[in-house]
Amino acid sequence: MTKRAVLKTYQRFLERVSEEVLDVVSEKAGGGLAGRAIRRSAGVVTERIEEQMREQGRVLVEYTAARVRGEEDLSAYEREFLETNPVWNRYDGDGEAELRAHLLDHFEEAASDLEPLVASEAEDFWTALGEAYTRREAEEILDRHFSQAETFERYRDGVFSSRRIGDLVIDILETGEERFRASLDAELDRVYGE
Repeated sequence: MTKRAVLKTYQRFLERVSEEVLDVVSEKAGGGLAGRAIRRSAGVVTERIEEQMREQGRVLVEYTAARVRGEEDLSAYEREFLETNPVWNRYDGDGEAELRAHLLDHFEEAASDLEPLVASEAEDFWTALGEAYTRREAEEILDRHFSQAETFERYRDGVFSSRRIGDLVIDILETGEERFRASLDAELDRVYGE
C-alpha cells in the first residue's frame, strides 16, 4: 500500500475526530447561537492542533515507510514527531523526560501497527487492515491511536493553566474520541463481514 493512501486515511480520521470534538463543544455550550459562536472559537484552536496532528501523521507514515525499507538512522523522525506534538509543545512541567519517553513509545507502537499496512500490496486502507489484523486487533489499534485525551490527562498539570480548564478540555476530547471510535464500527463490520 502506498504511504500516500495510509496518510490520506489518517488525515480523514483526524478531520472526523475534530468535527466530533467541535460538536461536543457546541453541545456543552447549550447549542443555539451561543453554541455556534463557541464552536467557531474552538474551531480556531482545534484547527491548529489538527495541523500539528496532520504533520505528526505525515512524520509517522514516513517513519514507518523508512522502517519498512530497512533504514537504520531514524532519529530525525523522532525529533520531528516531538516538534509537532500538541502535548509536547504545550507542556511546562517537571516530567519532561517521562513525557518524551511516553510520546516516543507511542510513536514506535504506532509505526509497528502501520508497518503491515504500508508494506501491503492492497491499495485500500480498510482492505489492508482486514488482511493484516483480526477485528479485535484492529479495534485495539484504533482505540490506542485515537485516544489523545489519555495523554492530556496524564500530563495535565504541565499542560493546562487550571484544573477546571483541564477537566473541561479532557472531557470534550474524551467524548469526541469515543464518538469517533464508535463511528468506525460500521466500517469494521463491512471489512470483517459482521
